[in-house]
Amino acid sequence: MRAVRIALFALVLSLPLFFAAGASALDLCEEPHCQPPPGEQNTFYQWEFEAEEGCVPYFFKHINGALPAGLEVTDDGELEGTPTEAGNFDFWVTLNDNGGPHNPACIYKGAESQAHFFLTILPDLAVTTETLPAARPGQPYSVQLQFSNPEAGWPVKWQILEGALPVGLALSETGVISGTPTGAGATKFKVRAAEGFRRYGDRELTLTVSTGLTASSALGAGEVGLRYAGRIPATGGVAPLRWSVAGGALPGRLALDGATGAVRGVPRRAGSFGVTFAVTDAAGQSTTVPANLRIATRLAVTTRGLPSATVGAAYRARLGSRGGIGPKRWRLVTGALPRGVRLDAATGTLIGTPLEAGAFRLTVEARDRLGARSRKTLRLTVTG
Repeated sequence: MRAVRIALFALVLSLPLFFAAGASALDLCEEPHCQPPPGEQNTFYQWEFEAEEGCVPYFFKHINGALPAGLEVTDDGELEGTPTEAGNFDFWVTLNDNGGPHNPACIYKGAESQAHFFLTILPDLAVTTETLPAARPGQPYSVQLQFSNPEAGWPVKWQILEGALPVGLALSETGVISGTPTGAGATKFKVRAAEGFRRYGDRELTLTVSTGLTASSALGAGEVGLRYAGRIPATGGVAPLRWSVAGGALPGRLALDGATGAVRGVPRRAGSFGVTFAVTDAAGQSTTVPANLRIATRLAVTTRGLPSATVGAAYRARLGSRGGIGPKRWRLVTGALPRGVRLDAATGTLIGTPLEAGAFRLTVEARDRLGARSRKTLRLTVTG
């Protein structure tokens, strides 16, 4: 009997240990206070499921229903990721524990628990302003920043997260950049548009305060039939610049490149042309510059014949030309002059005292500053 009593006593002592090794029912909470809070499209989201009873660690799994694209249920009970679509979603999750024969501390596995969850992903609150108009030093400036997907009842406030606005400008809580900038330059900064407690959007912007825009005329003279290349230089302002003809007209066959300010072409008519050019920058600044473009007639040698010369007598005959752009240079192309006579390259004058008689056939050429050339074959007679 004593042995029996000892055995029963040992059994009674072992009962608490037996029940401690058992696992109670699992509970994956799906009450309203356990539902995930709303998330925002394109913004990282993380939330933890609530569970109790059973044996840890817990194991979670998404088994049914639709999760927003970009989100997942992790094994350890996190709902996380970056949702890429907005809307209302509902889905089922299961909970299992670590109980079982493999776990001496919890040899009985808890019954699986399932719960139904509801999640709202709000549309992305994004800063939609991508570029800012340029400002001008000393000129009032005002721009309203824009955002997408406003939610009724939730005001959006703006702030600068990184960087700073140009000196003289400020950003209001309503998203207005305003003020009067004091200096030129390009400034980068990051703005945030945010609701009171959940949605927000960020964007990096650049605001350029331009320097004053100036232009000048660099149009040299041109010549009929020769390719012309001139330009209206401009400095300052905010790129890109645009050029246009604001008054007068260019000679026929010449055109202005609106993107570069270059004037090119092959003029067909001589004359003096008054033209006013306008230059405008991306900030709205504009300036004009008047120019007078002279197109000369084509260079031509006009001398038709040379006066005769006499051996031993001083000789001087000047070659004639019209048109072209000076200075002009002359040269003997073919033939030969009488001994004692030379051609002055700067003036086109045949000068000297001929030392021999004869008929001399020669070809002369005039060349002007623009490279135009004209030739004439002449005959010089020297008598004895």
